[in-house]
Amino acid sequence: MIKWKNELLPNGSTRRIIRARLTIRGFKDRDAADLERYAGTSQRYSQRLLVSEAVCRGWPLVSTDISKAFLQGVTYKELAALTGEPLREVNFYLPNQSIQALRQIPGFENFDPACEVLHCDKPGTGSVDAPRAFHLKLAQVTRSECNLVPTKTDAELLVLHRNGTLLAIMAIHVDDLKMTGDRSTIDIIVKAVEKTFGQLILQWHKFTNCGVRHIQ
Repeated sequence: MIKWKNELLPNGSTRRIIRARLTIRGFKDRDAADLERYAGTSQRYSQRLLVSEAVCRGWPLVSTDISKAFLQGVTYKELAALTGEPLREVNFYLPNQSIQALRQIPGFENFDPACEVLHCDKPGTGSVDAPRAFHLKLAQVTRSECNLVPTKTDAELLVLHRNGTLLAIMAIHVDDLKMTGDRSTIDIIVKAVEKTFGQLILQWHKFTNCGVRHIQ
């Protein structure tokens, strides 16, 4: 899959890039109809609650998204261990015109499409279960590394308390994160997320999240 995209740079400027990514035709997966497709999405009232708390407490608003999120989920082996489901064996083949490009990669010089296929260690882009695998990985990080706790009314609205005092709130929309809280606490959370998913580009005070324009 190839698409044009305006990439946001750390200095606030943008540059136009061509993004090419290998996309699996998940609709051809024999197990597609029986797979769990859950991807975390916070409720609208959770989005409003987060903004309300930011206003009432004088906290900054910040938004970010995790790059290449669906390639950073748990592996099929980890997915089976976490859920108790059978380990899936997922393989795919490339279009004929892509074989020569594959053979340029070390270890694939003698790849024979007539008797070989490519194996997936984890759900890739296009896989039906990729959003769920990413969500499980993100949940591990937010709960274990960041000490955020999901609220009882919305599992994708996470809060951080210390000694009974609210320090931060996060709303999750698949791979888009919106946060508010004490600035030092937000910095700690961001570093914990970056440790697993790589550098994040943060948008402070002015951004669009879930189709809503925020200006603080």
